[in-house]
Amino acid sequence: MSVLNKLFAKALSLEVAGQEISFSTLAEVEFALSGRTDVPAKKIAEMVGLTLHELRKEAKAIKTVEQQFVDVLSRSIEDSGRITQYLRSLDVHVFSQDHHWRDIMRSLDAKDKSYDDVRRIALVKYMQYLRSRQDVIKQTYKVKKRERQLIEARSDTTVMADAEYSFDHDGADPAFGLRDTVIFDSVIIEQQSDTTSEFARLPKGEPQIVNLDEGQRVSIRFSKHAFQIANRANQLVIIDDQNREYLLQEGKNIIGRDSVCNVVIDNVYRDVSRIHLIVEQVEPNRIRFTDLSSHGTFLPHRYLGALLQS
Repeated sequence: MSVLNKLFAKALSLEVAGQEISFSTLAEVEFALSGRTDVPAKKIAEMVGLTLHELRKEAKAIKTVEQQFVDVLSRSIEDSGRITQYLRSLDVHVFSQDHHWRDIMRSLDAKDKSYDDVRRIALVKYMQYLRSRQDVIKQTYKVKKRERQLIEARSDTTVMADAEYSFDHDGADPAFGLRDTVIFDSVIIEQQSDTTSEFARLPKGEPQIVNLDEGQRVSIRFSKHAFQIANRANQLVIIDDQNREYLLQEGKNIIGRDSVCNVVIDNVYRDVSRIHLIVEQVEPNRIRFTDLSSHGTFLPHRYLGALLQS
């Protein structure tokens, strides 16, 4: 039986905004939380009013918080019985009040271990909410930067002097003409939203099964970087664009640039996250991928199987 189809012995409940919400299955939990992964209109309006400097600051803050959740999720995948402990190590105030996420996590904090599967789903959905916020920030940043460049092109020296003074004094970065921070180096929103693209982005934190027969290889993108994954006599291999090979071991493989990963990707691929992806060969021709990255993991549409929670 799929975990999402699991029927609780008794209804589980969460208190959200002073209301008690009950669930009979994990699928009901996932459905309820999926509606909280978008960015509220009020939050979008707030972002539109931010300066370029403030947008960069917001993106950095989200990235820092997101990394904490990636660490928790990756550790809980390895040791599922300790997700309660891992989540309780976080300050509940790191969760946004949007969609009552803080109330949800606070309510879960008061529950026993029978809610561990709910905690895992809630963490995954909150990470997807953070990704939505990052995407809005990047889009807003691109538009604002383009507008500023147009103003520069149309302004004479006097107007520019006045504009620079106002930019310096409204909280923006006075060095806006310099190279953007690494947070905005990889704006791949066009690729994510292009429904005609060969590639589809893996849902963050949600395991996906891919069928890959022996002797077959498939293109995979870590952010904008092109890799391949091959099944050689049931030995999985990651191949980069320089034909360097990274052998995967049996069981779970954590892939990324951090030295704690058991498959360490060369630092030249800077858009590969510190902890980017978990890969596990569950059967000779079935591979489970769990994306934990900031900029996404992309696979061809035709290879994506059914969503699997485990």
